[in-house]
Amino acid sequence: MNEKNESLILGESIDLEGLERQALEFEDQAAKLVHKANAIRQIIDGFEALNGSASEVLMRSFGAHKAPFEIRPLASDGPRGPKAALAVMREQPDRVWKVVDVKREMLRRGWAPTPKAVEASIKRLKETGALVSSGYGFYKVAASVEAADSHEDAEAA
Repeated sequence: MNEKNESLILGESIDLEGLERQALEFEDQAAKLVHKANAIRQIIDGFEALNGSASEVLMRSFGAHKAPFEIRPLASDGPRGPKAALAVMREQPDRVWKVVDVKREMLRRGWAPTPKAVEASIKRLKETGALVSSGYGFYKVAASVEAADSHEDAEAA
């Protein structure tokens, strides 16, 4: 059937060249999307090949202190900022913490992006009274914070 006959059957004029251009555009878009899908599949395959050990493979080292320590990529589900520092320090509430030890633990867990971020969190906690200084670079969880935690634990029980 020729183009004129098709037009007569459908009762209107059809722009076959326009439809052909549109089909080519859609095919081009589809090819680009297939390329993106393949790239995402490669990422998935790489992650699965790590078998759950991605954070260990991606861990980097920070060596500005005497003993270098490892920095895990940021955990998506972990606490951040002052809450994270306080969470670490509350695990041993009677301990006098050296700032570098809090840094080491928070970075190892992926709870802070940089050592400076940990220092800023500790500074904020000191300013709010949640931490008390026990000498230059040493801090302890304030007794009032621990008492509040004990009260909350008792209410939850």
